[in-house]
Amino acid sequence: MNFRRAAILAMALLLLPLLSSCVKVFNPVGWAPVAFDGDSAYVVTSKGHLSALKLDGDSATASWTFPDKNRSDDKKLELKAIYGAPVFDGDRLYLASFHGGVFALRKDDGRPVWPASGDNASKIEGDIPGGVALSGDNVYFGTTEGHVYGWKKSDGTPAAGWEKPKTFDGGVWATPVVVGDTLFVATMKGDLHAISLADGSEKWKFSASGAIADLARISEEYLFVPSINRHLYVIRTADGSVAGDFEAGDWVWTTPAVSGNKVFFGDFGGKVYGLDITATGVTPTWSQPASVKGERVKAGAAIVDDVVVVADRSPTVTFISAADGSVLNAVPLTDGDTVRADVVARDGEAYLVTTDGKLFRADPKQRRVIEITINGVKK
Repeated sequence: MNFRRAAILAMALLLLPLLSSCVKVFNPVGWAPVAFDGDSAYVVTSKGHLSALKLDGDSATASWTFPDKNRSDDKKLELKAIYGAPVFDGDRLYLASFHGGVFALRKDDGRPVWPASGDNASKIEGDIPGGVALSGDNVYFGTTEGHVYGWKKSDGTPAAGWEKPKTFDGGVWATPVVVGDTLFVATMKGDLHAISLADGSEKWKFSASGAIADLARISEEYLFVPSINRHLYVIRTADGSVAGDFEAGDWVWTTPAVSGNKVFFGDFGGKVYGLDITATGVTPTWSQPASVKGERVKAGAAIVDDVVVVADRSPTVTFISAADGSVLNAVPLTDGDTVRADVVARDGEAYLVTTDGKLFRADPKQRRVIEITINGVKK
């Protein structure tokens, strides 16, 4: 068994999440972060169900849930899990499900614009372990079988130049990233592809020695490219050259918190790093990484008022000084399952969701975490 196959098997056994081209796992759980649009928060409140919530202090009420099994047209929908946050555009949101396909939903009531009834999974080869990316008139997503699709936002049909999906060697677990006129696609083989949005042609390719299971935009100029080979690569969007290569203590499978030219992220060994990105490379912000008691960090961190908020698998929320890496406080979540979804900063606070659909608010000023009571969810 080669390194890549062994690594994917190890990840599957550790996290029981997904279906790769090498290993089939039958228990996808999902870990989509909370998403905000105006006064509404969108949360995966149970496995394969997205709810639109109205927040009122430390409580929230669901205005709709999709799928709603009380509706006859939703009863046959089996999304299995949701791994990417919904993406908003006008009066719609776009949502990828692991097994049930991609949907355009109305924001006001959560009903599908397309597909009008049933799912569209039969049009997709493989399952979707990430989210969607929007650009112009199109929506893009990747699958466990290494296919990347470009569909029209208007009706879910293939976009011009994307009549057939683009196929890559290795499953696509990371949500594709758009910068300018380029779509960036990472694979579990360890390749990062820069693809023309116009016609799907390849501009350049970067290759790492380990699978790339996550991907994030740092700026117009740089991408955050983590790998299970313990390296974090900062890649230039223009040509795929390496602007920085940092070796962590363990696997890196996360997105970063970004503040100016600094990024903050954790690894599977429970260490949290701050890096300065310059024209000449990357250098540690702190003399030593911060520690979250050795627990695995999959969730992307958030930064609020010079405090880095990190959630680990235990789950515990740790508040870390962005200036010197000192741990300010650590708050165990006694009523949550675990945290794999990214922490999200909003209005001077940070929000996180556990894998069992509980929503928490972290207050960096008081270094405390409060559970938000959710009411009215339909399953």
